[in-house]
Amino acid sequence: MAHTLLGRTRAGPMRSVSLHLPFGARRHGPRAAPLEAFSRTEKIISFCRLLLTIYTLAVVTIDPQQPSFKPNFADVVLGAYVAYSALLFFLVRGAYVSAQRVGFFSAATDVAWVSVIALFTEGGTSPFFALHVFVILSVSVRWGLAATLFVTVLLALLYPGLVIGGRWFDFHESVFRSIHLFRPIYLLVIGYLIGYLGEHERRAKRKLGFMLGLPAAFRRNQAPGRAFTRLVRRALDYFKAERGTLALRDPESGRYFVWDVARRGGRTRLSLRITEDDPFPFRFAGPTEGFMANDVRPAGGTVTCYDVLTGVMVRKAIPAGTPLPGGGAAQALLVAPVLIQREPRGHAAVVRETRRKFTRDDLEFLLLLVGQAASGFENVRLQDKAEEVAVLEERGRIARDLHDGFIQSLAGIDLRVEACKLLLRRDPSRIHHELEELHEAVNRGYREVRHYLSMLRAASRPADDLWSSLDRLAAEFSIRERLRVHVERPECKPDLPTSTAYELTQIVREALRNAIRHGRATQAVVKVATRPSHLYLVVRDNGRGFQNGHGVTDADGFLPPGAAPWSIRERCAALGGTLCVRTEAGRGAELSLTIPAAISAASRDPDRRLDA
Repeated sequence: MAHTLLGRTRAGPMRSVSLHLPFGARRHGPRAAPLEAFSRTEKIISFCRLLLTIYTLAVVTIDPQQPSFKPNFADVVLGAYVAYSALLFFLVRGAYVSAQRVGFFSAATDVAWVSVIALFTEGGTSPFFALHVFVILSVSVRWGLAATLFVTVLLALLYPGLVIGGRWFDFHESVFRSIHLFRPIYLLVIGYLIGYLGEHERRAKRKLGFMLGLPAAFRRNQAPGRAFTRLVRRALDYFKAERGTLALRDPESGRYFVWDVARRGGRTRLSLRITEDDPFPFRFAGPTEGFMANDVRPAGGTVTCYDVLTGVMVRKAIPAGTPLPGGGAAQALLVAPVLIQREPRGHAAVVRETRRKFTRDDLEFLLLLVGQAASGFENVRLQDKAEEVAVLEERGRIARDLHDGFIQSLAGIDLRVEACKLLLRRDPSRIHHELEELHEAVNRGYREVRHYLSMLRAASRPADDLWSSLDRLAAEFSIRERLRVHVERPECKPDLPTSTAYELTQIVREALRNAIRHGRATQAVVKVATRPSHLYLVVRDNGRGFQNGHGVTDADGFLPPGAAPWSIRERCAALGGTLCVRTEAGRGAELSLTIPAAISAASRDPDRRLDA
């Protein structure tokens, strides 16, 4: 598994090594695609802004009570804001501007617009709370609690400030009242509540986006080490942490591969170590427990442990001398076990070097993230393993096909060449006939090779059904090998997939060839019977049978499973069938094969076909 963890690279004997790769603050490589969700958010905000401004203009126009400050300019200011909102809606709706850039611009201009509108609509039907709450909501949806609090405080300061400033322009029309102090206070409370809810929604969206991106992190034909590094860096971004560690144990060698990602001064540093033992054993926690530690003092620190399998949460103390990721700089710690098929394979840790604490929600998300990432990595590994097994099976099948076909033809050609040598000394008059047969054997072998190559290029088995294949095989052996083959079969054709029919034909071919070569048979019977649950195939000959080599057969004349011809044995195993070979000296051999119908139907899967 070591090559799987590091990628497909050549490596000698592994020892404890360390590899450090510094990364600058600027990330190279293709940029991520813009979030469609953010673009959709800007379209909704621009549409709501347009509706709100039209509503505000209509209310202020209909209200008989005129604003107390510059009433002649109120309609002008509101009309200009409506025109601005309509223009922004047109640009965002048509995707003429970047959604992320227009977000910062529109938020800044909205703060200025609503502050000025609140001043010019003072005294009448003031849309103070409607406009201010809209700006706070838009900022909360975009950037969460921190940005919402900043904008709320800014709006709360601008409102009384502009009212006081208006007195310098017109003392009689602008009067500072107590409402100008209480409105900002209400606004601060509302802003905090909206920002808190927006932060919760924003974190939920970030979690969803993180989880949706996990399947793309582990792809086939990609080095898992790069995926692990990218995943740790994304986790640091999400948790706003300074250090991340991933330790994975190789089940074959028992060594640990440790990825450590640290951020210092705007730069990211990656190190990879291969150690004999776990660098951070965490003996106070179980192998299936994740934990959260906001106080990592060796003598008095405590952790909250959560068992992934049992769901039990307990509080434990950190023993003195326990090695922790990050060393003495760690202030808070999150650790999640890496479980693959319920077997501990390592752990992942996120370290903060500031006083900012982790929450139980952070621990739950890290456990979920590590569990899904481990499943994704294991799925990719199993797919690669299945592909390797499929390649080995195809190699074995090709080897059996060559053994039963072309190699047998070569063996027949070799025998005829030896016969020609003997006839050259004993009966030269028969050389011409033997050479003709030798030439026909060479042509036959050539045609078999071309047929097999064309079959490989076609990426499929021959299209003949089992009955046609057996009839052609019987005629071939009768003409070429002077072996009379009688085929017994039911009238109805079995509904077999092409691959199964091909394998059965090759089994019959090898059995007949063995009857000629080893048993010197002159007659053979091929019998096929079908049942709803099984298919039966029997090949019987009148040759000498298998020679009983000091107890190779049992008392009933059956060969042990391992003594059957290897190509027939492997083909039978590939079909999920059972094979029995019975022999009697001087009376021939009988080969019987039973194939379950369910296995035959499963062979219809086109994935079993060979791609050239």
